[in-house]
Amino acid sequence: MNTIELLTDDGLHLPALHVPCPTGPGRPLILIQEIFGINGAMRQAAQAWAAEGFEVLCPDLFARQERGVELDPRQPADFQRGVTLMQGLDQERAVADLDAARQWLTRQDAQRPVCALGYCLGGRLAVMMALTTPIAASVSYYGVGLEGLIPDTPVKSAPCLLHIAENDAFVPAEARDTIVRRAGLQQDMPVHIYAGCDHAFARPDGEHFQTEAAELARQRTLAFLRA
Repeated sequence: MNTIELLTDDGLHLPALHVPCPTGPGRPLILIQEIFGINGAMRQAAQAWAAEGFEVLCPDLFARQERGVELDPRQPADFQRGVTLMQGLDQERAVADLDAARQWLTRQDAQRPVCALGYCLGGRLAVMMALTTPIAASVSYYGVGLEGLIPDTPVKSAPCLLHIAENDAFVPAEARDTIVRRAGLQQDMPVHIYAGCDHAFARPDGEHFQTEAAELARQRTLAFLRA
């Protein structure tokens, strides 16, 4: 695990956590953060996906506001600070920064297709990448605001897997139904609903962590990305 500097299209050097596959060349994966920065949970996730055979690159998307943000979602002040940072994030700019990560991985080996995976805010950005960048495939864990992001007509996009919590406090039932309907119009945007689960059900040690749901989502993710 180390930190590299990505050169963005507007000349910024953006820090990114880099975790190679421990067993050899891995499949390149862009890991997209929650609103809490590159904290312990994101480092743990990076190591877990690396152990599954991926070369993981996780850009610090808050670095344009403040480098090295690490927040604990269990602390109310940290949670609110994460919300403030999210509100200050230019999401289209963030997608361009994530595409700089895709280009960095492509330069390491142009023969390996690059995929993306994100949680919460990162889940939304993963869908944005599928819709607007040359990413090979993407996975969205409990992405926020997808009901207004996924088009209501078929469009060209990368394959994109959606994991949605049935009881997500940030995705009301009406929004969830819109997401499912619009995703169903796309060529390759499968949706899985996790019964009885709330937002961030796959974050270890989180308030809403659900072991069985997290494991099922992991298995589905691996099958999707390996296909």
